[in-house]
Amino acid sequence: MSINKYIADQFGMPTGFGGTISTFIMNRMNQIQYKSVMNNLNCSQGDKILDIGFGNGYLIKQLASKNPGDFYGIEISEDMLETASKRNRKLIEQGKVHLTKGNVMDIPSEDSYFNKIYTVNTVYFWDNLDKGLSEIKRVLTPDGVFINVIYSRQWLDNIKYTQYGFSKYTPKELEEATLSNGLKVVKIIETKKDVSYCIISKMS
Repeated sequence: MSINKYIADQFGMPTGFGGTISTFIMNRMNQIQYKSVMNNLNCSQGDKILDIGFGNGYLIKQLASKNPGDFYGIEISEDMLETASKRNRKLIEQGKVHLTKGNVMDIPSEDSYFNKIYTVNTVYFWDNLDKGLSEIKRVLTPDGVFINVIYSRQWLDNIKYTQYGFSKYTPKELEEATLSNGLKVVKIIETKKDVSYCIISKMS
């Protein structure tokens, strides 16, 4: 296996030592994107908030520590579930954070359960974009908000490892897919020019 494919695999499914390193790098790279989630989540008391692909649990801990509401997370990597559970141990014991293994293709939740859903740089690894978006719509409350944070196709195309296993999108492509699956994009924030975007949508 080439080093670039190995790196790509770790970004898509962090496991073992490589997963520890890749998620540490992600946390450093994604600070501007994390801030865009923090600034636009607007949590209220009683909200149920879902993090899709929480990785090592860094962002969900930051958010749950500073915001009202209950935070839930799904993650496909067993190793990351274990790591994030340790990182968020106190918040889990307090009933503030709830983490489980899960996939956006089949979110383990009843319909209309979450007021807010966010995901940071996971959409490239979804098996089916439409299925993932339709699942998000299914579990959102009628007044729910979905925040999808991405790097642009243009920027990702300049990185060697993204030729392996990454589905890349422009903000426009994601806006159209979001709309076709029952959610209306209300704002696209360019968090770094031509590099990263925060796409905010609501039930249409």
